[in-house]
Amino acid sequence: MNKELEALWRAMLCLIDGNRDIETENALETIEEALKRNEPMKLKTKRVKVSIDDYRIDDYCPTCDEGLYATSNYCPHCGQKLDWSDDEIELKRKDLQKENK
Repeated sequence: MNKELEALWRAMLCLIDGNRDIETENALETIEEALKRNEPMKLKTKRVKVSIDDYRIDDYCPTCDEGLYATSNYCPHCGQKLDWSDDEIELKRKDLQKENK
């Protein structure tokens, strides 16, 4: 069972029993974090220096700041749902490219 499901199970049992202890609070926090990660977030784009005169633009997760190498719907590092809408990412890329010139 994964961490979020275990937390949900623990919280449900504690709430049914009427116990609202620290374990229940921790379980509820874990559930809240999982729900937040399921909200799509825009990617971060960064300019990375490759050589003296050359840069490349990479995409990063907005939550854990790890590099993204594919267009998956979720970050493989932290599970954050990603929003790959082309318009905003393309505008950021163009702005970063202008900075390189």
